[in-house]
Amino acid sequence: MRKNFFLIILLAIVLSYPSGICFSDWGATKRLTWNSGSSYCPAIAIDSNNNLHVVWSDLTPGNWEIYYKKGT
Repeated sequence: MRKNFFLIILLAIVLSYPSGICFSDWGATKRLTWNSGSSYCPAIAIDSNNNLHVVWSDLTPGNWEIYYKKGT
């Protein structure tokens, strides 16, 4: 019960900020893969040259795979 109360308060604080403060730097959603499997354990990093690196696990039918994408 206490955990739910905390989450409700946190959500209320986040939603009370003007949307331009929280979300103005994000662009349109971009799909990274077209695999039919489910994706898990994403990790995102930005290097010293401002390149974006994304890795995740994917359960492509029959195989666990690790995927990587780089963006500038």
